[in-house]
Amino acid sequence: MKMSLSSSLFARRTAGAVLACAAAVCAATATAADHYPSRPIKIIVPFAAGGGSDVTARLIGRKLQEVYGQAVVVENQPGASTQIATRNVIRSAPDGYTLLLATTSVVNNAHLYPRLDYDAMKELVPVVGIVEVPPFLAVGPGIKATNVKDFIAEIKAKAATEKGVTFGSAGPGSTLHLASEWLIKQLGIKAVHSPYKGSGPASVALAQGDIDFSFDNIPPLRPMVDAGKVRLLMVGARNRFPSTPALPTLKESGLPDEELSSWFILMAPAQTPPAVVASINDEVNKILKKPDVRSSLIDLGLAPMDTSVDDLKKRMRNDFNMWGGIIKDAKVTLE
Repeated sequence: MKMSLSSSLFARRTAGAVLACAAAVCAATATAADHYPSRPIKIIVPFAAGGGSDVTARLIGRKLQEVYGQAVVVENQPGASTQIATRNVIRSAPDGYTLLLATTSVVNNAHLYPRLDYDAMKELVPVVGIVEVPPFLAVGPGIKATNVKDFIAEIKAKAATEKGVTFGSAGPGSTLHLASEWLIKQLGIKAVHSPYKGSGPASVALAQGDIDFSFDNIPPLRPMVDAGKVRLLMVGARNRFPSTPALPTLKESGLPDEELSSWFILMAPAQTPPAVVASINDEVNKILKKPDVRSSLIDLGLAPMDTSVDDLKKRMRNDFNMWGGIIKDAKVTLE
C-alpha cells in the first residue's frame, strides 16, 4: 500500500521528534553525570545507628565527602528486615543521590518472604562492594574440641544422644543462622535452632553453655573469646581473615570450598546513569585501599572488597542461588 505525501511527511516529523526527544534525554543524563555530584548524597542504612553497617556507611561517607566536596549524609531506616529502607531507595530518583547500604538481605529476602512486593535484583543496581562480613564458627564450654576435626566428631556423637545438638544465631533467616544450617547439612546431622534477638544475646548464650555452637561475627564474640569463655575454630570463608590468621577456612577444615560471608555494598535505583555508578565505584575502591580505612574495617571484623560492577552482579547472582538453596533445604520462611 502506497503512503500519501501527507502521511509520509507526518511519519518523518514524528520519527524526528522521537529521536530529538531521545537525544535530549541522553544529553541531560550525560550532563547530570558530568556534574555529579552537585548536591548532597544520602546513604540509607537499613539498621539502627551504631551497628557494623552504620559504622561502615559513616566511614565511607566521610571519605567520599572529602573526595567529592559535597556532604554525604547517612540516614538510618531500620525495620522489616531491611525492607523499609530498600523499598524507599527503589522509589527514589535514579540520579545517584540516594544510595542503599545493602546487605545480603537484598538477595535473601526474596526467598524468605513469599509476599515481598518488590524485586531488589531488578529494581536496584549494584554500585560498589565495600566489605565482606565473614562468619566464625564458635563453641562454648559444652564443647571440648579445639579444632574442626575434633568438633565434627564430637558434634556427630552428641547428635546421636538423647540431648542432641543445639545452635544459636542472631535471628531466624540471618546469614549467621543459614551458615549453621549449611554446616548441619554437610555433617548429616539434626540440630535444634535457638534464635536470639541479635548477636550480643547469642554470644552470651554460647558463653553460658546454653547452646553448643554458632556462627557469628568477630565484634560480639571478641569479649567472650578474650575472657576464655568462647573458642573460635574456623572462618566460614574462602580466605583466612587478617586479624585471625591462625584460623583455617572451610576448605582447609575439610569442608566444601564455599563462601558463607555476607557483605555490605552500595546500591542505587535501576536506571541510575552508568557514568554516575562508575564514578562512585572508582572513588570508593580508591578509599578502600587507604591503609587507615583498611585497618579500621579489619578491626571491625570486616574484609575490604575491591570489585567492579560486573563482579558484584556475578556475586549477587551466585549468592541468590546459594542462600536460596540453603533456605529451601532448611525450610526457612518468615512473615
